[in-house]
Amino acid sequence: MADEADLANDEIEHQLKRKLDSINTDTPENDTGKCIWCDASIKEKDGRRWCSIECRDEHQWYANKL
Repeated sequence: MADEADLANDEIEHQLKRKLDSINTDTPENDTGKCIWCDASIKEKDGRRWCSIECRDEHQWYANKL
């Protein structure tokens, strides 16, 4: 027989799972040929999102700051 703490824990886990399932983690490819951070041209037209590792790191740092 479950007590109130077990029931509350089950409810929290259920709500957390629902919330995590609803988050969209898809990252679209960049087909513009420009860096999404500094707008520099990207020589390779292969869906890269950033022109350099530095742009990627800075973009991710600011995105995680929000």
